[in-house]
Amino acid sequence: MSAKACREHYGKKLLAKYLGEASNGEVQVEDRAVLITAAILDPSSGVTWDSIAAENPWLLGTRLVAKPDQLIKRRGKAGLLAINKTFEECKAWVMERMMKEQTVEVVTGVLDTFLIEPFVPHEQQDEYYICIQVGVSERRIPLSSAVPP
Repeated sequence: MSAKACREHYGKKLLAKYLGEASNGEVQVEDRAVLITAAILDPSSGVTWDSIAAENPWLLGTRLVAKPDQLIKRRGKAGLLAINKTFEECKAWVMERMMKEQTVEVVTGVLDTFLIEPFVPHEQQDEYYICIQVGVSERRIPLSSAVPP
């Protein structure tokens, strides 16, 4: 079975789109998240914080989480999570880090893609990781706890 990593944003979009259908409507995943790319820095791109807020008005009245969406493990330990913030606070947090070099453990790279989504209060033991694996003859969706047993 081959593996291809994908951004958290697109993984959640897939779950939101297909999990309800696959569970006969028993499971619904909220689809509220915004991917912020380096286009936000280019005035000619047409992407502005105002246009993002206009397209996603829920951003203005919801507590939020902002984080890089670049397949980085242990973002929390690296200080790469803005939790329970307003839209204005998330904007400032993202702009402080956009296109800046960051070292996480032994890997150094430039942060150029961020995810902003609603903050969902929860305990660490209630956080899980999901992996979708598709092979020729099988499909698996392993679920693992963020907290080791």
